[in-house]
Amino acid sequence: MIRVRVCVGAFSAVLSALLPPSTLARAQTTCAAPAIEVLPRAGAQLQFKIQSPCRKGELVVGRYGELVIMERFDANGNLAFDLDCFQGNREIQLTFKDDRRAATRSCAAVENTLTKVAIVWLDHIDLDLHALEYAAAPGSDYDRWAGNPGSYQTAQSNYLRSGRSYGFMSTTSDGQKLGHNVEVYTLLRHPAEQRGVIVMGIALGVHNNLVRTESCRNGADEPLRFRLNAYILDYGARLRSFEREFITQPCGGNPTRIVTNLIPRLLLGEGRATGGINGE
Repeated sequence: MIRVRVCVGAFSAVLSALLPPSTLARAQTTCAAPAIEVLPRAGAQLQFKIQSPCRKGELVVGRYGELVIMERFDANGNLAFDLDCFQGNREIQLTFKDDRRAATRSCAAVENTLTKVAIVWLDHIDLDLHALEYAAAPGSDYDRWAGNPGSYQTAQSNYLRSGRSYGFMSTTSDGQKLGHNVEVYTLLRHPAEQRGVIVMGIALGVHNNLVRTESCRNGADEPLRFRLNAYILDYGARLRSFEREFITQPCGGNPTRIVTNLIPRLLLGEGRATGGINGE
């Protein structure tokens, strides 16, 4: 279990400075500090388990770098959620309704053989991150996306058997989160890799009414546009981020076509540095 520091936030500190003790005692909540457990998972992921019976139904707001996390306690005061360490060693902060806060740097132990590619967006739209391993055809076995996520165990098995790099979708989203939506592809890089390429792409997800009705225009004969951020965390290199705009396809075409010019492709082996937007 990873240690988490819990403290009273800035709002309560201001109250302590301004109010007399008798008034402060009435204003302060009697809710005890939450019990927080952080468990590491394979593939540089964390599982948070929080218990606080006096916070039933309350919202918790988290920050991990630029990612905003919003989760809610259940009717028993329990909360569990996963966090993918796609931004590397950044502090994770949790803020509770009574301004009590918790902080941890649990992502510090990201394995140095992993590469992570993530997309983050706010709109309530289902976007799918695709990783076409070794330039696999869309819809094939090695097109990793929410509908064919693979797993850490499968990627590790292929990695050990073949001497090549393989990955899996470590986090997926249906686009309906209260905070940011995020999808993450995690690659296990093999040191003996000779040469290879993984093409990254984005498509509309299957959970959208947009896809089912093929209503890909906004009524003014214009394509719909959605802003997102893309991140690449590669061992031995700084985290890179890109501001991007995803544009839906014309109604006469295939609305689920994968757009591959928004995120740099991953070059493996002799060309192990991450490529440019067009693989340059």
